[in-house]
Amino acid sequence: MKSMQLINIFTTFFHYLVHPFRTHEIFMYPERFPNENLLRLSPYESLSTSWIFVLINSIFRIIILNFILVLFYDLARESDFAIMDLINLEEVPALYFIVLSSIIDVIFYPLFGIFLIQFWELIIRFFGKLNGVQGDLTQKAADIMSVSMSSKILSIVPFIGGGLESLASLILMYAGLRTQLNASVSLSLCILFTPVLLLLAAAVMIFMFVVVLSV
Repeated sequence: MKSMQLINIFTTFFHYLVHPFRTHEIFMYPERFPNENLLRLSPYESLSTSWIFVLINSIFRIIILNFILVLFYDLARESDFAIMDLINLEEVPALYFIVLSSIIDVIFYPLFGIFLIQFWELIIRFFGKLNGVQGDLTQKAADIMSVSMSSKILSIVPFIGGGLESLASLILMYAGLRTQLNASVSLSLCILFTPVLLLLAAAVMIFMFVVVLSV
């Protein structure tokens, strides 16, 4: 029974990734899709599911980079390069740093994910009210975040997974903003780049504060 529930959750997660616009339409107008039995995961359920892919990514990263380092060590031992007389590759702690960073990613991902959920739900509700959106903005924001976290599936792709995941996350959020908030293209992009604008504003304020103190 539990295995079937897990399969259903993962199937739902893949559906979020592949059909974001349709997913949000099902959430908003379930009466139009009587034959669609799609789970409505909360942001924290999506966070828990995406954590599994973060774990898989960390394991793959350690295995792949360990293989590369071992291969490089073997080639280096057989080479006659002068640099090999100066560096003992076996003492280079690269793999240990990789393992440590992977463990840190797995441990702190839920905490960072909770912060992102809270941050984006606040931003989405703010712009929803500003745009005069009707309905439960809290639920709309939760749906947008739940779907956007399915991008973590792509993180398990070797080498380019991180870039694909970041791009997919933006696309999934864009789909949610366009559907749930009925936002225009320009407003959707404005919402997506809000963190960048806030960082720039904070940097300007800090710079001005430093200048005032130095005068």
